[in-house]
Amino acid sequence: MAKFTSLSGYGFDSSGSFLRLDHHENGSISRELFYLVGRTFTLKKELGRFCTGQFDLKTLENDVCPNAAELLSPKANVCFDCFDFIGFNPAFYHLEQHQISSQQRAYNQTKHIVYLAFFAPGLIKVGISSNDRKEHRWKEQGARFIAHIFTVPNAYEARHIEEKISSKLKLPEVVLGKKKRGLLSAKLDFNSAKAEFYSLMNQIDSVLPNKSNRERIYDMEAYYNPENIRLMSTIIDVSEHTDGKISGKCLGLFGDIVLFENEGQQFMCSLKKLISYKVIFSEDEEKVDFEPQQISMF
Repeated sequence: MAKFTSLSGYGFDSSGSFLRLDHHENGSISRELFYLVGRTFTLKKELGRFCTGQFDLKTLENDVCPNAAELLSPKANVCFDCFDFIGFNPAFYHLEQHQISSQQRAYNQTKHIVYLAFFAPGLIKVGISSNDRKEHRWKEQGARFIAHIFTVPNAYEARHIEEKISSKLKLPEVVLGKKKRGLLSAKLDFNSAKAEFYSLMNQIDSVLPNKSNRERIYDMEAYYNPENIRLMSTIIDVSEHTDGKISGKCLGLFGDIVLFENEGQQFMCSLKKLISYKVIFSEDEEKVDFEPQQISMF
């Protein structure tokens, strides 16, 4: 089989935000992390989808698919063997213990946290994560500000608190990508976000026996936009564009939303639309064709 590349993910580490590129050759994969901010590149989606690989719930590390498997189902990003290896079901709280993999049972018994994620004024979600993976979780969903309000012994207790906060305060547990993108260029103020967090914490304290922690509030902006580039109100969302192309100088990565500049115009694109696909990748810039319609902030 000829050499080709697939996009297996994105992420953040101490060196910054990156694309996870899997280079396939003769049934084996070599994985590259391409660090984004300030770099010029072109990424174009092609036909064909390939397994994004394994994730170890014990070590919290990613690895390539040992089978370099092509995906036939449009609904999954991993092959059956990698799905079985990962053994994670986000809806574990609806399952009996015998329906949960041994690796997830062990993972669920580790320390977990409950947090509030701020995306825009009036748009805050409640979420949970393992304590060891919390910062990765916050970054991968593009939360602009975070309030880490509880630390508990396991995932079940975290889920119980999350569900109660969501139902009592009418807070969402999920914010759709399109809404996140539509609010991305809104100017946010850390002190205003803190005030909104505090107001919610007062309400949370009225419905839960333990007081929420007010000391762990974090500004995440520097992870996404380390060069503090001003985002224009005219930024164009090409996530739904049919040719699936990103090209230009990367300005930042807000969760899965990559921002780039091409010929003086700012663009954004959801990487989730491209993950698992075979891609053509280069460090060149090409013209981006688009319909001249800006996003709305509201």
